Amino acid sequence: MFHAIIHSDSHEPLTLSGEASPYNLQLLREHVLRGRPGTRVEVRMPSALQPAFLRLVQELERRGVELVFAP
Repeated sequence: MFHAIIHSDSHEPLTLSGEASPYNLQLLREHVLRGRPGTRVEVRMPSALQPAFLRLVQELERRGVELVFAP
């Protein structure tokens, strides 16, 4: 399972959660990559899944999106 909150200055926070399946993680990735500079994403997921998710969202820093893994 994962839980994510996407904070953006231009929109209300968007919350996504569900089974950590490839489809759902790809959906989360697409929402995150739409973020503008200054977007902050708080993600809760098992530590074993974090490296795979980080590979999916490698380009976040270049886009000015901050990713935070919450406990």
